[in-house]
Amino acid sequence: MGKKEYLVLVGILALGVVNAFWMLPAATLEDHECFVSVTAREMLASGNWVLPTMNGQPRINKTPLCYWLVAGLGKITGHINEFTTRLPSAVFAVLSAAIIFYFVYQWLGFRIAALSGAVWATSLAYVRCSHIGRPDMPVAFFITLCLLSFYSFVISESRGRQIFYAMVFWISFGIGNLAKGPAPLPLVLLPLFFYIAFNRKWSVLPKMMPVLGIIIFLAILLPWPLIVAYKVNWNLVIWKKEFLDRLVGEYAPGRYPFYYYFIMMFKYITPWVVFLPVAMAAPFFKGWAEKRAVMKYLWFWFVVDFIFLTIDVGKRQHYILPLMPAMAILVGILLEDMVFSRKVYPPVFIRRFAIVNVSLVTIAVVGGIGAAAIFWPAKLAGVTILCLFAAGATILMSLLFYKRKLVAALAVCFVSVSISFMVYVWYDATVVEDFRPVRDFASQIAEKVPKGAKLVSYGGVSSTFVYYYGTVVQPIPDSESLYQCYKQGDWIVATSADVVGLLEDGHFGMVYYKAYQPKLRKHAVGGLFHKSE
Repeated sequence: MGKKEYLVLVGILALGVVNAFWMLPAATLEDHECFVSVTAREMLASGNWVLPTMNGQPRINKTPLCYWLVAGLGKITGHINEFTTRLPSAVFAVLSAAIIFYFVYQWLGFRIAALSGAVWATSLAYVRCSHIGRPDMPVAFFITLCLLSFYSFVISESRGRQIFYAMVFWISFGIGNLAKGPAPLPLVLLPLFFYIAFNRKWSVLPKMMPVLGIIIFLAILLPWPLIVAYKVNWNLVIWKKEFLDRLVGEYAPGRYPFYYYFIMMFKYITPWVVFLPVAMAAPFFKGWAEKRAVMKYLWFWFVVDFIFLTIDVGKRQHYILPLMPAMAILVGILLEDMVFSRKVYPPVFIRRFAIVNVSLVTIAVVGGIGAAAIFWPAKLAGVTILCLFAAGATILMSLLFYKRKLVAALAVCFVSVSISFMVYVWYDATVVEDFRPVRDFASQIAEKVPKGAKLVSYGGVSSTFVYYYGTVVQPIPDSESLYQCYKQGDWIVATSADVVGLLEDGHFGMVYYKAYQPKLRKHAVGGLFHKSE
């Protein structure tokens, strides 16, 4: 690469850093983030990094990599807070943009690599999941690294490079399962199986060093579950629930319709939505020449995993994240052809494509502002600002399709998209704040309960409450045991209907009550009870 190319690469990575780190610690931690932060905090307090606990109870539902990362950052910085909880997600987001550029540069050259990295770093999937302290972005990074390294292995002619990429595959496959196992197993193996079977590339399997690779994979993954299984006397019902019952909908079902991910894939590729239908059909056009093989591989990656997730009953929107890098690369290939090469799509198609793009965004902008005015008037200002930025970025993007090599306009387009998402993050973190009432309530309870006094909860409290309260809040399941705690001078916190139940009981004296209206109904009210002297 020349000097100009290095400057472009620095610009793309800077774009990724800004979009991933902008206002990273601003929003209140939500429940699932607090599962990570509280578990990491208790790891540091107990010194037990093998058997995680959350609010004093074993937390082996998920594999522990994210707990270890946040706990390690807490040990280094001395704090586990919003920033350290979300830092791994932000870092892995930036690394994902870097590896997309690295591999696509090898396959298709600098320009497509730069566009693919920029599209990924300016997608809603990237911005949103880089700001959430869950395992989703780390596992998406390792799944992406697995699938990118595998294709580089397939097309490499040097045995040395094949060995290198095979090792990258097996190591990232093992670490990915340690980040959020067993999600990488189907999301990596299924698209590879169908790609190999369709293209009759069975000969690549022995070259992948499967025996050594599986040994490396198991050496990374197996020690933790084996140790945990031994410590809990092989009582692994929770793993059956998390890994099997969730898949078939018997445990924590998503209760979403089968077409749920058809909506989510458009949402997560925003603002590059209009490219998605074209990208799904593009690999079947013969005009792509040498690019077609790569596009077919990306198509298998996206479509096979999409079908698997659609069949999976336990749907969650963030499950689609590991598929979106494949779509970002496909969009990068399309964008390069429409703006620069123009070898596949004729000018007439590109002009019509631009008109459709502007029309759809105009409808979305008007509809979004109208819906906010009717259903969410409190959010009208933020939605309007975001929609106007999105409209401006779309107009710039559309200009690219009428003239060639508008490099400055392309850069401004990506920056405009980034500014739109910065407004989105700012508004979401400072105005929406669904979990702020829970945070404030927990902080107020922490001020009222004397230092060193014991606080218990009736029926349990959320992980967000536990995090912001600052220490373990033991749940008491029945009123008889709770009354014994009350008589011996313990403080009691209750939320929602449990508050009403304690008041109706008549044996508990309330010393503080807080009513608020967040979206989560189970946190609608809270009360603090204590026996008066």
